[in-house]
Amino acid sequence: MNTFLKAQIDNMINTLKVFETGCELAALQDDGVVDKKEDKALKKLKKATAEYIKTLQSIEY
Repeated sequence: MNTFLKAQIDNMINTLKVFETGCELAALQDDGVVDKKEDKALKKLKKATAEYIKTLQSIEY
């Protein structure tokens, strides 16, 4: 097991989770409400990050 590679993968997963939170906060920034368009974009972002996290977690090191 390469602990350095594992650390990088774990770091990327955490970064993606922070990115999701940042996007949610950004959607609220202008008017305090997540409208339909923003919600649609957030759902796409969450789906993409979830797929990437799943890919990262499946990597054998």
